[in-house]
Amino acid sequence: MVLRARIRAVAVALGAVVVAVSCSAPAAPAPAAGGATPSAPPTGAPTSTVRIGPMTPRDPTRIRADEAAAVVELGARGAATPAGHDHGHAGTGDELEVPLLTGDALVFAQQWLAAQRAVPSLDTLDEVQALGYVRASAASTGVGTHWVLWSQVARPFDPARPAMVLYDERRDPPQLVGYSYWLRSDGEPVGFAGPNDGWHQHEGLCVVNGWVDRERSLGPDDCAGTYLAGGDLWMLHAWVVPGWENRRGRFASTHPTLCPPRDGTPDTRRCTGT
Repeated sequence: MVLRARIRAVAVALGAVVVAVSCSAPAAPAPAAGGATPSAPPTGAPTSTVRIGPMTPRDPTRIRADEAAAVVELGARGAATPAGHDHGHAGTGDELEVPLLTGDALVFAQQWLAAQRAVPSLDTLDEVQALGYVRASAASTGVGTHWVLWSQVARPFDPARPAMVLYDERRDPPQLVGYSYWLRSDGEPVGFAGPNDGWHQHEGLCVVNGWVDRERSLGPDDCAGTYLAGGDLWMLHAWVVPGWENRRGRFASTHPTLCPPRDGTPDTRRCTGT
């Protein structure tokens, strides 16, 4: 009798525990309309399924917030892709310059001087980073690395404030070698006086964290960041830095010294692999 009483007491106690647990457990989600059970809420930010290049930085804080907003604003215009002009850095030959008329020659000289006078404020990476420039590419053959001030792209042409500066980072310390003016314009910009500054365009840029992840993207759905079609963006290389004069021309697409060496001699043809 005593054993039966103890068994009955244990059973009653277990029943109480089961009831208590049942009462404290959260209710199952109510079926949604149509009898379907709602899925669990997301636990983190959505991730893009579009591929990102292995060299593209993943850290969004590498670019200042105002500069990141400038990239987004450039993409918001919804421009078309370029048509009817040279694209990229394909040209590696001499850039012929025609003599300037007296008026243009004077203006050009003043513009070129203003560009050169700005060199001391842009000739170290510490200086350009403090101004908001961010590294936007790996080393490009014949050009160097590109450091971009994205907010400058939407501003008027200023010889002393290029939207992009070019560095030879093979050297220690890295050396400023030239400028690249990059402007937003519906047509080819008016930059340096005279006809010698031939602008070019880049098509389908995908910009991720201030870095050009790739060119010739198919559209916004093919880009994990901001898509720039490129039809309203114009670029001009200018070899203004003293000591880096370009024998190919002041506005040549590439610089022979920045091309891969062959037999110890820089060779422009190596920029295109020929």
